[in-house]
Amino acid sequence: MPNFSHESPDMSKSSLDLQLDMLESQLHAVKRSLLGNSPDAVQASGATLQRLAVEFVQFVDAVGRAQLATPLRMRRIKALSDGLASLRENLLRQAAYVDRALAIVMPGAREKPTYTGAAGAYGGAPRRSGNFSGFAA
Repeated sequence: MPNFSHESPDMSKSSLDLQLDMLESQLHAVKRSLLGNSPDAVQASGATLQRLAVEFVQFVDAVGRAQLATPLRMRRIKALSDGLASLRENLLRQAAYVDRALAIVMPGAREKPTYTGAAGAYGGAPRRSGNFSGFAA
C-alpha cells in the first residue's frame, strides 16, 4: 500500500506537488544512471521510478484528478511525460548499440536461433557421414 503522507520542511507545498518533486528527482536519477553505463543502477533507479509513478497515479485517483488542472502542474506533468519519452528513446538506442556490438563480436550467435526446426539426427533430413548413411526417424 503506498504511503501518501510526506513531511517536508516546506509546508506550503501540497502532497501532490511533493509527489511530482519525487518523480522529477527520480527521472533525473534514471538519466544519470543511464549515462553512467551501469545496468544495475539503471534497473534499480528505473524500478523506483516505476513505483513512484504508480503511487502518483493512485494518489491522484484518491484525491481527485481535478487537482491536476492547474497550469503549473500540467506543465510539470507534460515535462515528466516528455522526459520519460526521451528516456525510453535513449534506452532503445542503448539496446541497439548492444545488439550491434554483439553481432560484431559474436556473429554466429544471431544466425542460430535457439528454437528452430528439427536439426538433429531425429526428425531431420537424412545426411551422409563418411561411408555410413544416417537416417532420420
